[in-house]
Amino acid sequence: MTPPSIPGFWKKVLVPTDFSECSLAALKTAARLHQSTDAEITLLHVTEPAHEGLRIQTEDLHDQMHHDAQARLQNLANEHFTGQDRIRLRIVEGRPADAICATAEEEESEVIIIPTHGHSGLKHMLVGSVAEKVVRQAVCDVLVVRQ
Repeated sequence: MTPPSIPGFWKKVLVPTDFSECSLAALKTAARLHQSTDAEITLLHVTEPAHEGLRIQTEDLHDQMHHDAQARLQNLANEHFTGQDRIRLRIVEGRPADAICATAEEEESEVIIIPTHGHSGLKHMLVGSVAEKVVRQAVCDVLVVRQ
């Protein structure tokens, strides 16, 4: 088993966002890390995959969703990060936790900085927790930031 990374030495960081207020907590944490270490940051947005058979009927909608997500990611990058050469933007389709973990592996990320709402009880059972699934499945360190 490899020893855990020391936070100041993370150089490749994945930050998933769903553009919610909650996800801004993780984004701001990543921005502080970027300022102090010049880490490479990948901002990730996961879109819902098209259902087989509906792809043809909804292709324009999916193209528009991708375009909108790209613009929103760029706005977040411009607003929160300096040194845009170390900021990457990615949009992938899939189930959020699976897509986040797969992207972290593809990007060889050293850490995923992910937000959590901190729900518990019935709401947690019904909604589930992407952060919890990422913690269990990720091949790298995961820093969970509470809203």
